[in-house]
Amino acid sequence: MTGQPGTDSPAPHEHRVWCRVTAAGTDELRAFLEDSGADPGCRPVARRTPEGLQVLIEVTRGQLDQARASRGAVVVEELEDLTDNEEQRRAEVGPGDRFAARGAVPHGLGRKE
Repeated sequence: MTGQPGTDSPAPHEHRVWCRVTAAGTDELRAFLEDSGADPGCRPVARRTPEGLQVLIEVTRGQLDQARASRGAVVVEELEDLTDNEEQRRAEVGPGDRFAARGAVPHGLGRKE
């Protein structure tokens, strides 16, 4: 088990969870993102809803539990356990190294080199 992208058997790791965070305003949301260690992705998009300002994040199960316990100013909703669905998602992408051949149609998850 190597844990490298594109391999058949990833190394075991802590569960990753996809969540929606709702905050009353930008200050609360910004403070949560800075303090929680959450991964909002490379281009997070905050949306204004009747409930407040919302953004999607990826966190570990431990970070989720910690965030729920420490932050009253935001609501954190679990949307999907990414680790439980990992094998299904890998099958959708297919095998191979998407960066192996320059000019080829990308396929697979790729390998970090």
